[in-house]
Amino acid sequence: MTAWKITLLATQWLLLSAQTLPEPIYKPRPLTPDYVKWLRSMNYLPPPEFDREYKGELKVIRGSQGELRAACPNSFKPGNNAIGCAHLPREGFPCVIYILNDIGLQSINMDYEVVVRHERAHCNGWHHD
Repeated sequence: MTAWKITLLATQWLLLSAQTLPEPIYKPRPLTPDYVKWLRSMNYLPPPEFDREYKGELKVIRGSQGELRAACPNSFKPGNNAIGCAHLPREGFPCVIYILNDIGLQSINMDYEVVVRHERAHCNGWHHD
């Protein structure tokens, strides 16, 4: 092997081994006690008595803004993002929550965990304005 080929191979190896994976577009913010307190003050998270697992059957459906608006008409104010909504349980039916897909949530810096806890609280009887 010539010196030129060795240099070329070494350069390729260095370039390939130096590649790193890009950082994810969105990293959920840790739910620290202070952050949870702020989320509750903004009605993003429910009061503690409603912020628990749902004891009945729960179905989660992910979709786009348009799909959420179709599934839950009149649930979203004009100009606001459709992030999530809930169809409360009826006799023999599960509580169904609709949550914006990951691409949509990441584009507005919203965390899935916060949305699912918010919507699940509606299944647990929470109401807000």
